[in-house]
Amino acid sequence: MPGLPATRTMPSIHSFLPGLALLLALLASSLTAQRPKTASDALERWQKVQDQPEAERKRAVQDLGDFDSPEITAALLAEAERAQELAHVQTVVRALGSKPRPGAVPALRKAFQQASNNRLMESAAEGLANQGDAGVQALGELLAAEPKAGTRRFALCDGLGRATGDRARDLLLGELKLVGGRDRLPLLRALANRADDALVDAARLSLCSDKDALVAATALRQLADHRHAEAQNQARLLLKRLGADASSEHYTAALRGLLVAPTTAEPELVLAAAARAEDPFGQALAPAWAEALGHAAFLRWFVDQAAQRKAPAERTLAAQVLGMAPAAQRPSTVPTLLRLLGNKEIEVVRATVQALVGCGAEAAEPPLQKLLQTGAESLQPIALHALHELQGRTPAFAEQLVQLATTAKGAPLRAAALQLLPRLPQLAPDSALAAATGNLGHAAWPVRSAAIDVLVHLRHKEAIPLLIDRLEAERGRLQLDVTDALYELTALRFADATAWRAFWARDGAGFTVPASPKQKAKDKARETARDKAPQTVASYWNIPVRSDRVAFVVDVSGSMNQPFGTGGSTRLDEAKRQLVRVFGMLPAKAKANVITFATGTDAWATGLQAIDDKVKKAFEPWAQALATKGATNVHAGLQRAFADPEVDTIFLLTDGQPSTGEIVATDALARAVQQWNLGRSLRIHTIALGGRSDFLERLARESGGEHTVAR
Repeated sequence: MPGLPATRTMPSIHSFLPGLALLLALLASSLTAQRPKTASDALERWQKVQDQPEAERKRAVQDLGDFDSPEITAALLAEAERAQELAHVQTVVRALGSKPRPGAVPALRKAFQQASNNRLMESAAEGLANQGDAGVQALGELLAAEPKAGTRRFALCDGLGRATGDRARDLLLGELKLVGGRDRLPLLRALANRADDALVDAARLSLCSDKDALVAATALRQLADHRHAEAQNQARLLLKRLGADASSEHYTAALRGLLVAPTTAEPELVLAAAARAEDPFGQALAPAWAEALGHAAFLRWFVDQAAQRKAPAERTLAAQVLGMAPAAQRPSTVPTLLRLLGNKEIEVVRATVQALVGCGAEAAEPPLQKLLQTGAESLQPIALHALHELQGRTPAFAEQLVQLATTAKGAPLRAAALQLLPRLPQLAPDSALAAATGNLGHAAWPVRSAAIDVLVHLRHKEAIPLLIDRLEAERGRLQLDVTDALYELTALRFADATAWRAFWARDGAGFTVPASPKQKAKDKARETARDKAPQTVASYWNIPVRSDRVAFVVDVSGSMNQPFGTGGSTRLDEAKRQLVRVFGMLPAKAKANVITFATGTDAWATGLQAIDDKVKKAFEPWAQALATKGATNVHAGLQRAFADPEVDTIFLLTDGQPSTGEIVATDALARAVQQWNLGRSLRIHTIALGGRSDFLERLARESGGEHTVAR
């Protein structure tokens, strides 16, 4: 009838059932995920699943570990008797050992004796440490029965180190007397947290004179960490006997010992130790440095001697020390810094420039402008970055930056100027557009890459046809840069330049550049493009390798020996497999190198090597021979990759945070890498093994690279 609404068909109840089922499943999952609040709740939950497969019992067993009652202990002991799969055994051992439990010691001891997995050994030993005197006694008996070296012994020592009370201490000290050489290191390290203990300090003092320098350094570092009165004197003695083969660990211990008493620290010894130590200006030593530099004689020595040191590493460190001088004393450091600025070594100049910036614009700008105009090509970007820090908000600097991006003769300086343009708070779009478009055909690829990045930042329609014209002119990574730039400016992808030209001829006149996509959208687009990429394109950890000048920087530290996935292989095993795989897929004209890092670095070759079938065949045995060792020196690995001027792309693989090296703090290291990359335009792709890493995400984002997490 007219005026009546149209009849609607009511949906059948059956159409709601799939969604209702999903909702109920999600609610059930949410309820299951809630942790029990009482021991009774935890026990009841376990009883409901105790007859289910181990995978179904895992969460309930974890929950049992949060509580302590005779019934809970009985349930966990029952699980320990019947657990089969390694993952479930690990879960049970952690839960059982999480609290002191009557009757737990025999089960934990048995778990340790039967363990062949490092993680399980460590969990069982830690659980025994939580069981009071009985657990400590079991750890001591197991330690006495173990051979003098090996991972089982390390786990037992770590367990005793976690235990409190004199019994654990006495067992460790007693064992120290029975072994020699580096077999004492795990015992000594287990005592590291024992402070104000006369017996432990006596053992440390005795070991400071050990003929093995690493044992001596470990004992000294513990004295220094606990601010023992003898630490400084022992540091002097250690420095006197260190030979040419001494490692950064030795010098780190000496530096910490010397700075225990800053008022009596000897500047020359401090400098010698700092120049070879790991993370010499780390957070732990910052108060000691500040106190030492507050003494006029200490600072005066650096002012007088910094420019005269023969070793570049010592001049670099001296410049950094001068940069930490109290604000009132910084004018007195300027003459010395000006002399250091004349050095040829890039790291000396970099440290000196940063120290000058701290002295203020009036003192720093004239010498920095001089370095910018007359310095070596490799040093000019350093001066430009410092001037950007000092003058970046002024119109005069913005004008200078545009001029350098257009007229600078040296490619590093021109590329650096282009890279800094998007960081200006008030960028003149027309001038920046002219500078970028004028450099699209520059002979140096870093300049072209930086110009492409500026065009993406400006999001100007005029850039699109210019980039289309570059598609056929570029190869390798630069072609990928152009492709990605076109996508960011259009949200479109076409197969080749011909298709792009057809699109622009048809739609260009009325085209509007869309708003810049957010980072998540960019990442999603990259994943989609990766999925659609031809299968012939090489990939490394699922990131396409479209560069033909690439350095793979791979972590081989001790933690890479941890399990990866569920197949029984380690993280290093998978890293080797990925390396061999990607080398097999690289095209014949590509050049590549592999740099490994742990405490130090090693490399497959001295520089990029042309890849052919013969090289690929020779590479595999080298890769398979890689072994884990030491700590995680990300700084050294990246620094070695940047040292090769041919490299345009880095793939960085690591499973942890930096733990050793010249720079350990991730924020400082990320800033250092960004400075290295000024004038270079390298893309850094990062792979985090085991879990996400803000540090690795930042390295990739700031260099225009990709990041992925592999578990």
